Amino acid sequence: VSTQSTGLQNMVYHLMGCPGGPVTQLDMQVPWLQCTSPDKVAARDAMPSPRIFKTHDYYSWLPPHWADKKIIYCCRNPKDWVMSYYSHIDTLGKFYLCDTVQRGDFAEYFSKIARDGKVCEMGLWEEHAIEWLAQKGAKNILFLTFEDLVEDTERELKRIAEFLGVELTEELKDRVLYEGKFETMQKNDATNYSWIAKKDKPFIRKGKVGGWIGQLTEGQSAELDVAVEKVRTAGGKIRCT
Repeated sequence: VSTQSTGLQNMVYHLMGCPGGPVTQLDMQVPWLQCTSPDKVAARDAMPSPRIFKTHDYYSWLPPHWADKKIIYCCRNPKDWVMSYYSHIDTLGKFYLCDTVQRGDFAEYFSKIARDGKVCEMGLWEEHAIEWLAQKGAKNILFLTFEDLVEDTERELKRIAEFLGVELTEELKDRVLYEGKFETMQKNDATNYSWIAKKDKPFIRKGKVGGWIGQLTEGQSAELDVAVEKVRTAGGKIRCT
């Protein structure tokens, strides 16, 4: 699972019947694939099947034995992503120690972090998306967009359930939709990352499409338009509003 994955992680975990028990801290029930802290490694290794992981990796970075594992790749338009990533760095300041964001210099962040593939932890947005889209014919990968999830969550949930081979009863559907609802997760201390986020800057912010409007300059928006066209040419379904 890639960009904008928090809500999707929670939905998939509940869709699969909460195999590790009730959610007490989402990043323990759905850990990072690359987690290295001893407590999380131990918890990961003890997880019952089916195990659910999250990652922001490029496809080429995944372990070779993942070639037959079911993967859900979720992409968000770069204009909203660049705003969300800025807030993410700000909210988790103690992990990033990013002076640019701490000073509130969005222009410098945009050019020297988000749009510098050697600095941004996920590389350039378009390069990441294009590498994944090259795998679009793979039967074990389901491609989603954040915008489609927001537009019609139930429709996309049905796609996910079919992909994972889960019978989506009305009861299960209602439970998953409730647990994955933005407002539910924002208020739930087991899913809102209150254990690491700043008290005055929530980890789960808006869950909306088009938040970039009125925030990006014309030049920044135009630069990301070029990135969008590259991904659309590669077969990506990208819309920014």
